[in-house]
Amino acid sequence: MWQDWVIVTVQTVFAFSLLPTVFHPTQKPTLSTAVMTVGCIFVMVFIFVTLSLWFAATMAAVNALLWAILAFQRYHLNQRLR
Repeated sequence: MWQDWVIVTVQTVFAFSLLPTVFHPTQKPTLSTAVMTVGCIFVMVFIFVTLSLWFAATMAAVNALLWAILAFQRYHLNQRLR
């Protein structure tokens, strides 16, 4: 389906745009933002799987993983600041 490829392309751009934040030592989104985004993206993964949009589901899972990494990093930054 052409929709699968369009969604994958957009999500790939999103993933690459997150990489500078993942690799920056201190500039991270708030923990609540990251956790909420992970949850919402995993809902989209489920929806894409039910629609048999396999590539979109895979790329959405990659984006969710990147946001989970950001949540983990923010959590550890918050612990160090205490």
